[in-house]
This record gives sequence, structure tokens and C-alpha cells, in this order.
Amino acid sequence: MADDPQYGGLSASGRADEETSAFVGRTAETGELLKAVGELRAGLGRAVAVTGEPGIGKSTLLAAVAARARADGIPVVPVEAVTDATPRPGAPVVVVVDDLHALHEEGTVLAERALRSAAGTPSLCLLGYRPRQLPPGSAELLARAAAAGLLTTVPLGPLSREEAAELLGGHLHADTVYDDALGNPLYLKALGAQSGPAHDQAVTAILGELAGLDEDALTAVHAAAVLGEPFQPDVLAAVADLGMPKALAALDVLTRLDIVRPAERAPHLAVRHRALNEVVYQRVPPSRRHAMHGRAETELARRTAPVTLRARHVAQVADPSRPEHATTLISAARSELYDAPTAAVDHLEAAVAVLPDGGEHWYEAQVLLARARMLSGKAADARALLDTLRSTITGSNEAAALADSSRLERHRGRHPEAGSMARAGLAALTEHNGAIAAALHVELADHAYTVRDHESSRHHAGTAAALARDHRDRVGESHALAQAALASLFLGDQHEARRQATNAADLVDAAGDSLLSTNLDALLQLGMTEGMLERLDDAERHLKRAAALCRRTGQVYVEPDVLTVLSNTQLRSGRLRAALTTLDRADAILTGGRAPVTEAIIAMVRAETLFWQGATGGPHTWQASAARALEIADGSQAAWAVSVSCFHAELALHAGTSDPAHARWLLLDAAGGEELSRVAGWRKPRWCDALARAAAAASDPSGTAHWAELAESCAGQLPSAGRRAFAHRARMWDHAVRGDVDGALRCAREAVEGFASGGERIELCRTLLDAAGVALGAGRTQDVADWLDRAGVLADQCGSARLADTVARRRRELADRTRPPAPQGPWAQLSGREREIAHLVSQGMTNHRVAEALFLSVRTVETHLRQIYRKLGVANRATLTHVLLTRGGDNP
Repeated sequence: MADDPQYGGLSASGRADEETSAFVGRTAETGELLKAVGELRAGLGRAVAVTGEPGIGKSTLLAAVAARARADGIPVVPVEAVTDATPRPGAPVVVVVDDLHALHEEGTVLAERALRSAAGTPSLCLLGYRPRQLPPGSAELLARAAAAGLLTTVPLGPLSREEAAELLGGHLHADTVYDDALGNPLYLKALGAQSGPAHDQAVTAILGELAGLDEDALTAVHAAAVLGEPFQPDVLAAVADLGMPKALAALDVLTRLDIVRPAERAPHLAVRHRALNEVVYQRVPPSRRHAMHGRAETELARRTAPVTLRARHVAQVADPSRPEHATTLISAARSELYDAPTAAVDHLEAAVAVLPDGGEHWYEAQVLLARARMLSGKAADARALLDTLRSTITGSNEAAALADSSRLERHRGRHPEAGSMARAGLAALTEHNGAIAAALHVELADHAYTVRDHESSRHHAGTAAALARDHRDRVGESHALAQAALASLFLGDQHEARRQATNAADLVDAAGDSLLSTNLDALLQLGMTEGMLERLDDAERHLKRAAALCRRTGQVYVEPDVLTVLSNTQLRSGRLRAALTTLDRADAILTGGRAPVTEAIIAMVRAETLFWQGATGGPHTWQASAARALEIADGSQAAWAVSVSCFHAELALHAGTSDPAHARWLLLDAAGGEELSRVAGWRKPRWCDALARAAAAASDPSGTAHWAELAESCAGQLPSAGRRAFAHRARMWDHAVRGDVDGALRCAREAVEGFASGGERIELCRTLLDAAGVALGAGRTQDVADWLDRAGVLADQCGSARLADTVARRRRELADRTRPPAPQGPWAQLSGREREIAHLVSQGMTNHRVAEALFLSVRTVETHLRQIYRKLGVANRATLTHVLLTRGGDNP
């Protein structure tokens, strides 16, 4: 039986295309088999075995190659048609032996006959089998054939991540499905959708493996699917309600068929793959499933197994008359809240269903359920439950619910609501609870930062850090310290900001992943702070760790924000390709209920990344992404909306899509006029630089002076190399528009140093190119070649075609400036080499000495000299010298 579902198709004509693989991937493997078909047409026979895991695509590949052979007029016959005599003496034939591992003894004999036939006749024997299920007889046959040089093996491995994404057709969680499916096409289809032809095809193929199982084996595989986790044989015997002898016999059958495999912890076993487990579980009759879960819960409780193992079964048989069921579920949810919030939701929903309203553990379960829903990305459900809870609970439970509500609103971009809830939470906290108080002060610190009350932000962050330290919450302390560092930075105390950020990083780096998973906001806050402190490498490292933990634990609520900040960090570092990959991941998980602030910033970061990359055409152009960001931000005066509009105006200026005056108007309209009143001080130097550039393009010295002065003032209030670098570049434009080239280039060099120290490769490359443009515009060429060489390396490192094009254009300008003047008089008629020789001859040098001076042969010099005489119409050396002296004696 062919057990591998097709995951690709033949061409429209029904035949495999020789030039391109008929499938997603498999190009090399298809080529190997089609090569064998080509040799067959030339009269050469051979045997090829396609091997691999169940569902990897063996049957699909064999079927496609067989279809190609038929289309070429070559008969394709099953192995049963092979007799002792050659099937078609002298004529090519393809013999297909699929599922060799499942053949009985008679079939193995026929396969051996087909292999022998391929050795001496124009016969192509195509075999397919699963190595794990190969019987000893078949294994011996293949070993002999390989040793005799009669058999070539083509192993099929997993699809690549890109091939899997193509197969899944733009699945929103293609990366996660790929990891779960291990790149196997069958499992990709089974896990990639809940319905549809591809999913149904995969389910049919999986269920086909259960055909023919006896009742004990079927019961055992049902019990294995109910257990879900690796199991010991005696546990399975209890759950299946089979005695040990029957259970072991059934497991022997399932292991031989590769439905069940040994697990890592001997003597544990497990169903071969999660996809197979899920398909089997869904088809266990409900009554049998319920009974098996009940027996599993009893057996695991008897063995005092961890509550996380028991909870899955308790949830299926939870009984209101058994209070221990609810406490088991709540305990398991607490254990899995941060490592597997989706599982915690399932446990808590089952617990709430059997708890009486308002009874013991009810409030605790509800608060935990709201938090689990939030962590797993079910924002609307979490918000609805928290709203209900706040009207019925008091004290610490109410404060905890308000802390979660504040965090939820913050991640939705609703900062005023978040601040109000945090203040209400502190008011509701009537008893000492350091953990909840610390969480509420963290929320208040964040709210104060958004309204630019940096003194209050630092106060609340310091309070939160002290509370977390007393509570021995090192991750919470690092979160608060990172907030305090950001407030200190904006208060102009850079030394303190760096000290606090370093301490926060030390705490995070010393913490294990399981501890960090309880507060991924700490990593996010640290990454943001390090980015603003221009520690871009550290920021990327911490944000990548946060993203990996989000993905591993399923904490969807924080992942969009983490990926947004990470992509912007990668953009600033000039890692354009990495930034786009991060943005793709962010877009894939932002489905339904997405926060406008996150969506708009992601679209704007994508626009800027695509702009510098130089991507053109297709749905992902920088203009389309920028337009989407502007559409979301339209009408909002929030800080994020102002930033989106300012970035759009800056891109318009760089791209030349609007004239400098219009770009200036766009920036001023977004930023709040001549003083940029809507823009945070940290951002102002950048926009002042853009406005100074626009003023310089319009030859407006008063404008460049204003923006340079404002940039310098803001950079002085918030000292950092990057902010000062923008101010230096703004002043460069002011000097340049006034004709002070020396001053402009001095400021450019200072900007280069600032951007280099902060690791901002895009801005560094831009500054080098701007400095080269200023110098060349003034006729200066000194140092320009070095600047352009450095800019060229940076453009290549960043993967920026746009910057590379600018480098090439500046190099052409430099070449034009440094090209020597065209020769005049007689020299104009001669080539470069001829001018060199004529010049030396006119100085009285012999042909031999000229040859030595120019590293030429004497014969070559003589040949060139004859050409010189001919072009100038002279007969000898004396006349040549006279002509050069009297009709244009300048040296070449």
C-alpha cells in the first residue's frame, strides 16, 4: 500500500517536468530518478531505492517518475508482473516495488527477481521502503544488491523551512508547524489545518496504518493516544484495561509496525509522532476515551505522578463531587502558567466548571484563568473576565486582577487605561503583598514614562525594584531597574542610566529560562532600554532570547511587542535581512485584535527596512507599508502616531518623492511646529537633522541654523553619542549651505564617530556618503575615496542596494573630479602608451632604455615608435622631438 500522500502535483499535462521538480522541494532526488529513466531509454538498467520515514513522500516520488516513464512510452509494471523470464526482452521497462517493508515472503522473492533483472536487461527497478520496518529478509536482499553494485539508494529527508512554508501556503504559524512536524510533509498537512483536502488526505493516510490491527492492538494504540506522553508498558496495560501479557503482545505489534517507538527514557514508549497521536485520539470512541482518562487519572494518582501529568486526564473526567479534582487542576495550571499558558487555560476552564460560584478556590481559579488567557493571547476573553472579577472581588485578589488588567491594556497600547487600573490596584491593596505591589509600581512607572513624567517614572521604578529585591524576585528587580535606567536617561543622568541598565542585564543573564518565562516583560523592557542607550548588540541578544521564550512557551501576548522592538534594533544595526525576517514573524502572529500601535510601528519599520534594502515591486514595497502605517496613525496625536508620521516624512525626503519644502511641511505638521512640541526630546535631534537637510536643499541658511541649534540643545539635555551624532550632522548641513566646507566636514567626522560608537550602520553609511557629497560639491577630493570605500563595505554588510547605488554614484563623481585633462596638440593623436614612449624618446632616450623604463621589449617599443611616426607624419627621432616642442610641448 502506498502510504505517502502526494504533496505536490504533476504538470498540467499530467506528466512530471524534467527541468523542474514536480513537488515542493525534492529537486535533487527527482533529478536522480529521472536520470535513471534517461539511462533506461539508452538501454541501461539499474535499481534505485527511495527510503525515508512514513509520510516523507516516497510513494509520491515513485508515482511521479513512473508517470514520466509512461508518458515517454516506457511500460511500467508492478512487481507481480516480473517472472523468471525478462518481462519485455530487449525493450525498456520500469518495475515499481513500493512498500518493500510490507511485502510478504513471496513478494520479497519477486523483488529479488526484479533486482536481478535490472542488472542484465534494460529494466529500471524502483523500490520504496521504510528502513525501520524492513524485515530481515528484505534487509539482506538489499545489502547483497548494494554490495554487488546493483542498487543506488536515494534517501528522502525533511523539507526545508522554506519548502514547508510553500507547502503550507502562507500558513500564519508556518515556523511552529514546521518544528512540530519535523519537516515531514504528512505531518505538515495533518497539523497545518483542521480541515480541507490536504488535511483529510493526511488523516486518511495515517488511519490507513491502523487497518488490520487486532482488537488488543487497537485498544493499546487508543490507550497510548489517551496518555499522550511517553508511557511505561504497565501504565498502558492499566489504562487499556488489558493484562500485562496482552498489553505486551499488542505493543510488540505496534512497535513492529512503527506506530509506537521507544522513547528517550527507557523503558518508556510513545506514539511515533504527535500528528499520529492526535489523529488516533480524535477517533477514540467517546465512551472508551472517558473510561481510559478515568483509569489514567487513577493509575497516575496511585503512582503519585506530577500534577501536570495527571491534570490532562482529570480535566476530562472532572467531577464536582470530588474537590481534589479542582485543586489538582489549579495546581497544574500554576505549574504550567508561564511554560504552557494554553494548557493552563484548559486546566482552569475545567476547574471553574466544577467549582461552585464564590466557593473555595473559585476566585483564585478565575484570577489565574484571566492571567492564562492573557498570556496565551486571548486578550478579549481575559479583559472580559477581569472586568467581571473586579466587581466581585476585593483585597489582594482585586489588586492582582487590576495589575493584570493594567498590563493587558499596556500591551494593547491603551496607556491611560493602564495607568488608571494600576493606581486603583494600589488603592485596593489593603494588606502587604510585595509581589503585587511591585507589579503595580512597574505599571505606574511605564505609564509615567508614556506621559513624559520621567521623575515619577524613576520613583515608581525604584520602588518596584526595592520591593522585588525584598521579595527575592530577581527578574522583577531587573524589569524595574531597566525602567529606572530609561527614566534616568531622559532626566539627563546617563551615568546612572548605564549603571542601572548594566545591573538589570546582570540579573537577567544570571537567570534561567524557566525563571525569565514568569516575566518576559523584563526582557522586553531591558531590550528597549539598551536600544535607547545605544547598546544595540546587547539589546538584540536579550530581545532574541525573549522572542525564543515567547515561541517556546506560547506567551503570545508579549511576542508582538518583542518582535517590534527587535526588528527596529536590527534595522538600526543594519541587519536588514534579519529585520525583515523578524517583521514577517510579527505579522504572522498579529491576527485579530491587534493593537493599532503595534501594527502601525511594524508597518513603518518594514517601510524603512525595505527602503534601505532597495526592494522594488511586489506587494511589499516601502511605499505600501508606509501608507498602511499612516492609515492606522491618521487622526491620532499619540506619541507612536507622531513618530510614524515623522518617519514617513523623512523617508519621503530621502526618496525624493516630495520636494524639500513639502517634506519639511510634512515633518512640521506631524511634530508640532517649529519647536517640535509633539516629539519627545530623545527623538528631536533626528528630526532636526532631517529638517536641516531639507533646508540645505532649499538653500535656506536661516533654516539650517535653527534646526542645528535645536538639535544641539536637545542633544545636550540628553547626552548620548547617537543623539549628538544627529546634531553634528544637522550642523554639517548648516556649514555646507554657508560654504564653510571645512566646518561641514569637521562636523561630519564627529557624526561618523558618534554613529560608529553606537553601532548604527545605516546612519554611519549615510553620513559618510553625505560628507563625500559635500566635499565633491565643493571640488574637494581629499579623503573622499577612503570614505566611499568604508561606505561601500557598510552597504554590503547591511545588504542595502540603495546605499550601494549611492556609493557607486559618488565614485563616478569622484572619478570625474580626478580625471586628468585631455591631452592637447600632437599628444591628442596618440594612445596613452604611445604618449609615454614619445615623451621618453623626445628626451633623448634610446629604444633599449625606453624598454627598460616601461618594462617592455625593445621590439614592442620599435612597433609603437613606427605608429607614432605614422600618426604625426615624421620620419625620425629628431623630427619627432621638433614637432613635440613646437606644436604642443606639454608633457603627456
